[in-house]
Amino acid sequence: MTAQHTSCQLTVGGCTSNILTHARLRILIVGGGIAGSTLAALLSRRGEPPVLVERGGKNGVSGYALGLYPLGGRVLHGLDMYQRYCQISRKMERYVMHESSGNVLREFSLEEFSENYGDIRGIDRGLLLALLRSGVPEENIYYNTTVQHIQNNPYGVVVTFSDGSAQEFDLVVGADGIHSDVRAMVFPQDMYTYKKTGWGGWGVWRPLSGFDGATYRELWAGGWFVGVYPVHDKLAVFLGGSKKELSKYTAAEFAELLRKRIPAGLLRSALQSLEGLDGAYFWDMEDCRSSQWVSKRVVLLGDSATAFLPTAGVGASMAMDSAAVLADELSRTNVEYLALALEKYVLRQQNRVEMAQKNSRFLARMMFQDSLSTALVRNYLVRMYSLKGLLKDIVKIMK
Repeated sequence: MTAQHTSCQLTVGGCTSNILTHARLRILIVGGGIAGSTLAALLSRRGEPPVLVERGGKNGVSGYALGLYPLGGRVLHGLDMYQRYCQISRKMERYVMHESSGNVLREFSLEEFSENYGDIRGIDRGLLLALLRSGVPEENIYYNTTVQHIQNNPYGVVVTFSDGSAQEFDLVVGADGIHSDVRAMVFPQDMYTYKKTGWGGWGVWRPLSGFDGATYRELWAGGWFVGVYPVHDKLAVFLGGSKKELSKYTAAEFAELLRKRIPAGLLRSALQSLEGLDGAYFWDMEDCRSSQWVSKRVVLLGDSATAFLPTAGVGASMAMDSAAVLADELSRTNVEYLALALEKYVLRQQNRVEMAQKNSRFLARMMFQDSLSTALVRNYLVRMYSLKGLLKDIVKIMK
């Protein structure tokens, strides 16, 4: 139980019972990431706050940098959070691709994209989470709490929490990430599959001073990769490569290796003054797709339903978009017709999400080249692509 609930003097189950006494729909959201926090904020805005449980602490590690497409950003209008979002993020105006020599391979202006669809903005994931959770009553969020067991019935779900207490809900939303415990407890294993790329990397930070705050840059080489992404007052730096090569190095050693590989210039300077190398988290480049999103009174959301590779930077945006659709369908139903509302959510959203995931996989096939020869072929092909060509499926979704 978290500090904000000590006045309750009860277990998690007992406290949630008090919270849900007058709820129209008794909803539990498992996972306080982007998907779960967005849904919780949207439901709270409608006067129907759910219970939200998060395995991490309130001030724990909150992740890395996000590029948020208008698919996600527009959801914040309905939460009256868009102005604050703009204050804590940066508009992306250009995307520049470099080859291993450091020379510019392609440069794309995002002016037309912004005019047609809205801005892509870079934001620290922790700041976005804090913004979203500010829209949820504090007493409805339980940190350092997990779900240990789910008894899923056609007319309700009995959930056992990590403190041993239990509570019945009308609906449980699994929003607990790519390796979802909710999904593993409720859905058959043959209903979801992981796709591994053989690549990974470390995300670290450095000061933004000296860098263009409106330009994302990526260097695509044979077997390794560097990305630099401005977010508010910091620069996110990603150091990636094939896991076979990365297994030989620590994050600090790999950063030093790349400093030697990259010619003098802007990208090499981005590898100076890096923060957090010693404790950098290794990110395994994989995604996941669940063919089934609903089982009785349990529904999947965000990465639990369809996880994304970071190659298109669209995963968080799709999670927010899906949360908005689910909140919309829940606002139009009651307990009696809950199954129909969940069916409509899947019909509206699953194909859209899988199209965006397909686009991310397409970019991964282009980016993740292990040899110099295949990288040169890739570079030749990239010169012929427009931005709409690279993001063709995502553009379709936004139209």
